[in-house]
Amino acid sequence: MRAAARACLVVALVLAAAGCSDDPGGSDDASAWPTWSTAVATDGLVWASGSTVHLPDGSTIDTGDRPAGAYVVAGPGVWFASADAGELEGNELPRLRVATSDGVQDLDAHPAIDSLTSSADGRWLAFIDRLDDGAGAAEAVVVDLDSGEEVVRSSEGLVPDETAGADWTDLYEDAPVGMLGVVDGTAYVQGLGDLVTYDLATGDATTSDLDWDAIRGTDWWASLHRTAPLWNADRSWQVPAQRFGAKPVLESADGERVTTSLPSATGPLGSPDVSGPPLEEWSLGGWIDDTTVVGTTPTRDGSSVDWLTPALITCVVPSGDCEVVEGTEDGVNLPSDRPYGLPPEVSLDPDA
Repeated sequence: MRAAARACLVVALVLAAAGCSDDPGGSDDASAWPTWSTAVATDGLVWASGSTVHLPDGSTIDTGDRPAGAYVVAGPGVWFASADAGELEGNELPRLRVATSDGVQDLDAHPAIDSLTSSADGRWLAFIDRLDDGAGAAEAVVVDLDSGEEVVRSSEGLVPDETAGADWTDLYEDAPVGMLGVVDGTAYVQGLGDLVTYDLATGDATTSDLDWDAIRGTDWWASLHRTAPLWNADRSWQVPAQRFGAKPVLESADGERVTTSLPSATGPLGSPDVSGPPLEEWSLGGWIDDTTVVGTTPTRDGSSVDWLTPALITCVVPSGDCEVVEGTEDGVNLPSDRPYGLPPEVSLDPDA
């Protein structure tokens, strides 16, 4: 469902409920979440620089004086959980926040690290909520951002049979749990030893063994973890499997192969100067439109503790020429559920 359609649906729901509260966070119903009459665009490239998140339609949302950290874009804006140095004590987790065009609002939830995710259309927000500010048990949460309804809040599969005296921090470090994704109205949760599947139309749960070989063979897993070839929408060009250490190529449906290049990478940008992004290599991860593919350069040391990827690039067919996305030269923060800034369902080969 596109942003405009979701906006209309939210308006209808709000009117049916006698209107939105003047205080979006105010409600006596613990399962009710804030609702807004507009939804942001989610159907394209998303990236953040500093506290500013750039959306597919060219608009931006500011997360305030707090860095976006790990974030997702869904419903009315940017959902993130980050804290300033020294703000938290012990093993506490930061509070969930939502940034919209109206400002930043704190919410009563503490998402487990790396658990925030959303559906590609921006309707569903899902995460593992760690109770007691992160020191307690875990619950799977899924929110319908069109209605503000919390359709799932459950500890099924996430707590052991014996909980007396449990050290929850140690437990989840030794046996991680997580929100695996939301696809086609279904949420998938990694439990302590189970796969818990929620039908979001009913909230009903189904539990099965956590069989990773079987999970990786499912269509829903493939839709969240794309593999080559990555086709554009009209299937005229693809990103084939990329060979390690080689420049990525683009291949047409007729078999024409074009090696990508970055003509503007001269001087500091093209050199191994540690003060700039290493633009001598990059990888491609999805199509913005039929002629433009997006890619990322690697972090200088192979990882990034500050969430940043040094630069985003776009390449076009049939030339294969690439350029750095303006504003990303000093590093970007990509949504936690979009490795290349694009919805995970983009660029899937249905015949793969």
